[in-house]
Amino acid sequence: MLSNNPPLSLATTVLTGDTIEAVRHSPSFHARAWQILDRWALNSPAELCRMELTGEIILLERLLIQQDLEHQTLCSEEGLNHQRHGLTEHEILALHGISGRL
Repeated sequence: MLSNNPPLSLATTVLTGDTIEAVRHSPSFHARAWQILDRWALNSPAELCRMELTGEIILLERLLIQQDLEHQTLCSEEGLNHQRHGLTEHEILALHGISGRL
């Protein structure tokens, strides 16, 4: 569902332009972070907005942690094995107790 939209298209409807630009231009964030932000914007827009209001740094730190956690899990040998057996990213993360929600 999210793959048909350009990166950060959902997040731009919830977050300020400054936050979106910070994510786009930071070398710390990559496509995984963009997917996470769009997912959070879709699933928890009010919560995402509240987090941004508490401080952009808090939101960006939480995003960086989630990005690293998902990346490590999906790129691990076990994660890659699950993908070869047809599990989706969402299913693999759930198997490892990683919530896709904010």
